[in-house]
Amino acid sequence: MIRKLAVVFIAFLVILPVGNVLNLSIKNHENEDGNMEKENTHFQLRISKWSDWNWKNQMGFYIHTKYDGIEKDTPVLQSIFSGIDVDNDPSTGVNGKDVKVSIIALPLIQQTDVGFVFTLSLALKVIRLGDEIKNGEFEITFGGSVTFNGVHHFKIGYYSAEGEEIPRELREVVTIVPYIFYDRDPEFYINIEPVFDNGNENVSAILAYSNANFGEHTIIIDYFPALDTMIKVTPSIGINKFGFSIERYTDIEQTIRMRYIGEMAINLTIEDIPQEMAFSLSFAENYFEYEASDEFNASLIIEYREMEFVMKIEYLPRHLMAQFDPEGYFYINVDERKTKFIVANALENPTMYFSVTNLTGESIIRWNIGGEGYLTIDGFTGLQIEIKFEMGEVYFKIYSILQTEHFEISWNLSIPGYVFIDSNNEWLSFYSFNFTIDDVFGILIEANFIRANNYRVEWQTSVPFFTTDGEFDFVGNITFAIMLNGTWYYLFS
Repeated sequence: MIRKLAVVFIAFLVILPVGNVLNLSIKNHENEDGNMEKENTHFQLRISKWSDWNWKNQMGFYIHTKYDGIEKDTPVLQSIFSGIDVDNDPSTGVNGKDVKVSIIALPLIQQTDVGFVFTLSLALKVIRLGDEIKNGEFEITFGGSVTFNGVHHFKIGYYSAEGEEIPRELREVVTIVPYIFYDRDPEFYINIEPVFDNGNENVSAILAYSNANFGEHTIIIDYFPALDTMIKVTPSIGINKFGFSIERYTDIEQTIRMRYIGEMAINLTIEDIPQEMAFSLSFAENYFEYEASDEFNASLIIEYREMEFVMKIEYLPRHLMAQFDPEGYFYINVDERKTKFIVANALENPTMYFSVTNLTGESIIRWNIGGEGYLTIDGFTGLQIEIKFEMGEVYFKIYSILQTEHFEISWNLSIPGYVFIDSNNEWLSFYSFNFTIDDVFGILIEANFIRANNYRVEWQTSVPFFTTDGEFDFVGNITFAIMLNGTWYYLFS
């Protein structure tokens, strides 16, 4: 039973996300000339600077503190009964002690809707004594080792950055419900209850585990700000699906970042969290799915460190599914037009960027970017799409609002060569297409409105004489140019 509990506990550890996550907010607006421009705004969430305490080599149970660079390890019983002088200053706190702790490890058999189940709760309560250390950089963790079929090392605790108020009191509770005797996915609950003197400040919580068989796993949950918050996680490891629910007991605006480092590196950041939300995430190679019982005016950022790309969902829908192949295929299905789905290879100044919004239903995008290539988009009317690609001497960027269910552009940028455009003779709004190769060959199309019906432009010589076929219309200002051997030739301007 205990071994099964340990396995379930490790399963919990390997799903939660670590690393540095930035808020990525990208919006489009119209400039004075009526053209669409993209504005990139972002802010950095502060990073918790945890110490390098070698807690796995400790014999027994200790409380580790770090205050403004002063580190010390204090035996648990001494910490509970006497308190801890974290700053080595006998004139601060109460009788020279700056914090007092209490610890509870509580295994229980509880009645639930499926019968009696085993639960395990671990609680750490920290009380700040006095105000002298109130705004310093502070870390406190409880760590130790348990021997059962090997050595299991663990620690839990919290961190407060310099200039942020250290909570006057904070309780951190982790509860594990493994459902050992039932065919049911395990459940995990993480709850923090902070109390501040002045408003609400940021706090980071940590849970770390190490074992020779299961490896090393570290979880950090950053609260911006820290509020009375319960996080529930239900993993289905066999099918790579994880359920999350968050319950907050205040309506103050909050962002939560969950970070994991171990066998993989995943970051999960949720912005503008409602008071209650529940959702699940499914992962596979080149596959992602988000499901929820309701839609939420919140944003979710998921960063896959090993795969070197990040996803963001703005205005969380009830359902979103995406399948993709980096070589030139992307499928997305969304049930909420307000949702904006973003994939990029970096959070700041990405060289590869893809976004879709204003979509209810499914869309398929196919592409081949090169001297001879194509881009096709099939989806519901009103789809708004933006793609950016920079690699070496190749630059590709497209933005458009489609009033058609099909759009295609293909090209051969050589001599002879061609450009082909088709929108089923339906309109595209605020269309911008920019593709250049080594400043030698390129296509530039910018217009307020265009539509095309099998429109084809061909050329034969280096000083080209262009021939056209099909239909092409536009409204408002337009630029339609083709670069051959470093010279731009304008068909419309």
